[in-house]
Amino acid sequence: MPQSASLIIASSESDSNLYYATKFLVPDPVIYFEIAGKKHIVLSDLEFDRGKEQACVHQVLSLTKASKQIKRTPKTKDLPVYALVVDHFFKEKKIKGILVPSDFPSNYYVALQKLGYKISVKPDPFYEKRLIKTPEEKKHIIHSIRQVEKAFGEALVFLQKSKIKNNKIYHGKELVTSELLQSLINTRLMELGCVGNHTIVASGVQGSLPHHHGAGPIIPHTPIIFDIFPRNIDSRYFADMTRTVVKGKPSDTIKRMYKAVKSANEKAMHLVKAGANTATIHKAAVTTLAKFGFKTGPNKSGRMEGFIHSTGHGLGLDIHELPSVSSRESILKKGFVITIEPGLYYEKEGGIRLEDDVFVTQNGFEQLTKFPKFLEIDR
Repeated sequence: MPQSASLIIASSESDSNLYYATKFLVPDPVIYFEIAGKKHIVLSDLEFDRGKEQACVHQVLSLTKASKQIKRTPKTKDLPVYALVVDHFFKEKKIKGILVPSDFPSNYYVALQKLGYKISVKPDPFYEKRLIKTPEEKKHIIHSIRQVEKAFGEALVFLQKSKIKNNKIYHGKELVTSELLQSLINTRLMELGCVGNHTIVASGVQGSLPHHHGAGPIIPHTPIIFDIFPRNIDSRYFADMTRTVVKGKPSDTIKRMYKAVKSANEKAMHLVKAGANTATIHKAAVTTLAKFGFKTGPNKSGRMEGFIHSTGHGLGLDIHELPSVSSRESILKKGFVITIEPGLYYEKEGGIRLEDDVFVTQNGFEQLTKFPKFLEIDR
């Protein structure tokens, strides 16, 4: 009989490892375990019948039936019921060791230890196979990207048709704000079957803070960062695209910043292939920006400026997956999907970021993001 099992206790709406393993979407925490390659999920009466139809597992077990068979003792009277249910099934199968993910709930960890199990925590990725996308997963990501490109393209047309008056931007009589453009993008994404959370539309000094969502009037003649990263409702796979444009006339410094970031994006992307070291890719982006004369470090007020984040990250069922394309070394493999997103951020000028999603091939890469890159939209 097997002596160990892997265990997840979570909601698959928030835990992508659980969804990856079961393809079953459930809002409340459930018990899932694997023993000798067999998948088991424990469901309440609320989800049991649906789980039997939809969950990609070998066995659906009843939480209600298991709970009725549990007899609490003075030792177990204060332990959470899910821990006792796990113990019920694992005793049947003579399990002694448990492998859990790094975000496993601490209350269950402690309870299962008290019940005598030896628990090992596996660092991310819990499922290494998640990093290498199947052809179907690749199609899901591409589909999400195309919806982003449609939504952004329509927002861009809206902005192009707007007019600058008294250093503000108006579409007819309506003031163009970050919130207005975010609403246009997110509404269109929803129509296209995607959910856009925290869509970034940030201009002026707000753009110099990489994750500032943007608020208030869009400032003409300054960079506007559009960072759009929705999840598809059906497949649950993310896209992640960033473009930076200017409504009006950019300064010479902004033009140089854009040229530098675009060059860094291209340089880093063309180093992508199976076997490439992510630290080498990141260093190429850093070096390219430095060659253009853009320094990274604290400004006079102590705020960090320049290229102040990594060059990219993995992408899939989570918006941020391994590997990190940064100074931390890791080796790319065929089938990875990563982002390449260098940027420059200065309080005086604002921010420039360009981001593409890339599929790693044996001898190079496939650029999945197709939307063109350009700075000025009023030409």
